[in-house]
Amino acid sequence: MSTLPPAIIFINNDFNSTTIDTLASQLHLDGYISFDEFNSRVVADPNYPAVVHLQGQRIMVMLPTFQDTTNRALADVVLFYNQGQVTVLKNNFGPPGLSLPIARLNIYVLLRDVGSKYVVILPPSSTAPPRSLGGIVVDQGADSSGVHDPNPDSEKNNLDFINRK
Repeated sequence: MSTLPPAIIFINNDFNSTTIDTLASQLHLDGYISFDEFNSRVVADPNYPAVVHLQGQRIMVMLPTFQDTTNRALADVVLFYNQGQVTVLKNNFGPPGLSLPIARLNIYVLLRDVGSKYVVILPPSSTAPPRSLGGIVVDQGADSSGVHDPNPDSEKNNLDFINRK
């Protein structure tokens, strides 16, 4: 059994076999099937989506059109692929959300974006994020050398400096 999260992924089928291979590799798919095949499996066994999840599988279902609403609530994530860009359609065909180039696509990002229960989604932190100086994160607590500690001999506290002539 795989340690990757399970998923049923719907996607449009307007691409070539190279794109299918790339998606299969990026998302660690166990297989891909047509929309008709998926619907026939659900008719034969209404527990088919639960079986996919219990076995830890990731399957991609190729949609001929987004207009057919049959079994669309069974998808964990719905994707629209166009010219190397993948857009997540939230809430099972809802408004567009996350959009990534195919090279940056991974199963965790997709499932977190749609709020899947199969991945860890950390709650917002109550602590402030690290301070940033132009993209450089300042984390004084991580440096035990004392180099970044406040300088008690600064101009304001240094009497020799203040009383200089």
